[in-house]
Amino acid sequence: MSGNNNREEKENRKAICAGWTILFVVCMAAMLLFAANKTIVIADVSQEQSGLSVNSAQGNQQSEDRELRVSKTYGVEKSFCVPLPKGVKAENVVMENRYIDRELWLYIQGGDAGFYEENAISGDISPVLSGRSEEQEDGILLKICMNRVLEYRSTMEGNNLTIAWFEPEELYEYIVVLDTADGKTEQEREPALQVARQVQKKITLENVRLYLLGSEDRDVTLAERLSFAEEVRTDLYIGIRTAYTDNPETYGICGFYNEEFFIPEFGNVDLADLVTREVTIAAGNRAAGFETAGEESILRSLQMPSAEVSLGYLSNPKEKYLLEQETYREKLADGIVSAMSKAIDALKNKENIN
Repeated sequence: MSGNNNREEKENRKAICAGWTILFVVCMAAMLLFAANKTIVIADVSQEQSGLSVNSAQGNQQSEDRELRVSKTYGVEKSFCVPLPKGVKAENVVMENRYIDRELWLYIQGGDAGFYEENAISGDISPVLSGRSEEQEDGILLKICMNRVLEYRSTMEGNNLTIAWFEPEELYEYIVVLDTADGKTEQEREPALQVARQVQKKITLENVRLYLLGSEDRDVTLAERLSFAEEVRTDLYIGIRTAYTDNPETYGICGFYNEEFFIPEFGNVDLADLVTREVTIAAGNRAAGFETAGEESILRSLQMPSAEVSLGYLSNPKEKYLLEQETYREKLADGIVSAMSKAIDALKNKENIN
């Protein structure tokens, strides 16, 4: 009897082991199948958030530009497919929204420019004006020129990158433009740009898209800034800059507004007062008041709540020193973020009243 029991136990163990082995093989096969076909989301970044494609594009170009092939696919709406060379993984792809230039850049590490001579971008290409490829030292850069400012969401499945495109207002309830391009020299613009980048890191408002102007690797004209603000249907425009005067004792934070364009309930004066007050309090500095914008200011041409704040005077040695300190810039950024939040709340209250 004991011998029969031992044999039965051994057979049971074998059966259990066989069952677990089969289950393991099936699970592994399913995992491999899923891994081969799973969809990976690739986040797009703005120019000021990414240095990879910008740096690669500027210094490492190895060959002449090549025109990209594009093909319209009927029945596909608001997305197009970019084929990727074999072996390219999600971590090898950086998608960059160059919104001021209305371009979408795709940097593909390990890619070959010759691949796109045979493979076309296909789908709903209605916003695509043209495209070109540039071979880089360690990959390829695709530059796709659009006919307007768009937002993008991408997924990678196999060797295909699907890019869905949207109008900004389709994804966001409020559009805010933070403009640092008004300084006359790079020395004047740099402190404002650093503060703006801190704002970008700190902003957590839901359904709000913050566009930063002034971080581009070229000078942006007044006409381009105005055109951009109007095209994306900006809800709030805030310019930030530094000031310079012949009197080295002058210091403080000052706001500017356009008094000619009246917006009821929450307009230019309200925004200028709010930004100046919040930045001054956060920085622990002196409020130098706020005043009307000069004739050459972009504020004169904007038709949405808009204001500009001067963060301090570079001509004042003490204030110049403060503006060079990261901790002080963070305080200035905190003030701008606070002003944005309160301004958005004011717009929401205004909409509820109306």
